[in-house]
Amino acid sequence: MLLAIFLAPTGARAAEGDSAADRQTDRWQGTVTARNLNVRAGPGEGYPIVETLKRGDKVVAVDEVDRWVRLEGIGEDDAWAYRPFVRLPDDFMAPALGDLENDFIDWASERGDLAEFAIDSTRRLSIVLSETGDEEEAAAIAREIGCAWRTRMQLDEKVTVTVWPPNGPLSGWVAQATCP
Repeated sequence: MLLAIFLAPTGARAAEGDSAADRQTDRWQGTVTARNLNVRAGPGEGYPIVETLKRGDKVVAVDEVDRWVRLEGIGEDDAWAYRPFVRLPDDFMAPALGDLENDFIDWASERGDLAEFAIDSTRRLSIVLSETGDEEEAAAIAREIGCAWRTRMQLDEKVTVTVWPPNGPLSGWVAQATCP
């Protein structure tokens, strides 16, 4: 498998040289593709249905969690739809980062030991390793990634990196390290 870098959804755009913290939320126009699409109060089938949309209805998406998109302008509260039933532009949730973040991503992708990399916030990163190793090795890689992020982003705060298993976060994290 090729190295894939997935960035945490931010729905934002940055000017050249800006950091992730300086961005504003974008909105993407979409179209419902299912005959009937249940819109729910949260990102999952366990949430109550708040509205039902029809094929061809236009929506505005502002966020994504797992395979669910948050829609704006439907009801008074959160409105979520299952992503495979909403046609959205190719650039939906594509991160637009500043030069510092893009340089870091280039460096991280060249390492060859990361399967996934996510910017959770300026001080929190998540990674999935290409190969499963022991907890000590995972923590050492996490510390190296965190300290490199802190240095390259010119941060004064601590940076914490969480290593997740390839099958996702439900089974808990593998290791966690903080760069002071």
